[in-house]
Amino acid sequence: MIEIKNENDFVVTDESGKEKLMKILFYFHNDERNRDYYFIYEESNPDELVVVATEDGKSMASMSDEEYDECEQVLAAYDEDPKIAEAK
Repeated sequence: MIEIKNENDFVVTDESGKEKLMKILFYFHNDERNRDYYFIYEESNPDELVVVATEDGKSMASMSDEEYDECEQVLAAYDEDPKIAEAK
């Protein structure tokens, strides 16, 4: 289960009920699939990104290889954007 707290914070709850606070780097929406894709990380380890797909903002959805490929392309575009580089 997931909970999007605000534009920066994302909580993942595992099966035992333990919550883990994650930070949101960014997200994007795919209209065809009607899904949001969140790039999240632990504050203590910002170099290790995780991608989470959701249709309802409350539960994680499984992702196809095509979706992973799309996410990799979006992340590459994000990393190459000069305006984002300036903001970092």
